[in-house]
Amino acid sequence: MPLMTFKTPERVCWNDDSSGLTFFVVAKPDCTAKWRATPTMPLDEVVNSPDVFSFNSDAGISRTATADELQAAFKTADLPAVVRSILSAGAVKCKTFELEVESQTTTAMNAASNVANVASSAATTALDGVKGYLSSFW
Repeated sequence: MPLMTFKTPERVCWNDDSSGLTFFVVAKPDCTAKWRATPTMPLDEVVNSPDVFSFNSDAGISRTATADELQAAFKTADLPAVVRSILSAGAVKCKTFELEVESQTTTAMNAASNVANVASSAATTALDGVKGYLSSFW
C-alpha cells in the first residue's frame, strides 16, 4: 500500500532559565535549517506567524508572550529580532508521520457507503409510511 509522509510545522524552542519560560515560534516544515543556512531569507517565508509564544511548564499553558517577558529574556521586545534569536539558537521540534493512503481512502469510502445505505433505507421506510397514510384516504 502506498504511504504518504507528512511533517508537522516545526516548533523552535528556546528556554529562559531565569524566568522558567520556554519561548517558541512555529515555523514551516524544513524551513528553520534553510533559514539558518541563509539568515537573509525573509521571516514570513520561515514562520507561520510573526508571534512569539511562551510556555510555562508549571501551569502547562502556552500563550502569546508579553512585551515585558520578551524584554526580560531577550533584552528587546522587537518581534522580528526575537524571532531571529529563537530561530538561530532554539531547538527544533517536528514530527514526521506516515499514512497508508489506500486504507484511509477505503475506510472513508466504506463509511460513506454505509451512510448512503442507511439514508436510502430511512427514505424508503418514510415513503412507505406516507403511501400507507395516503391510501387510507382513498
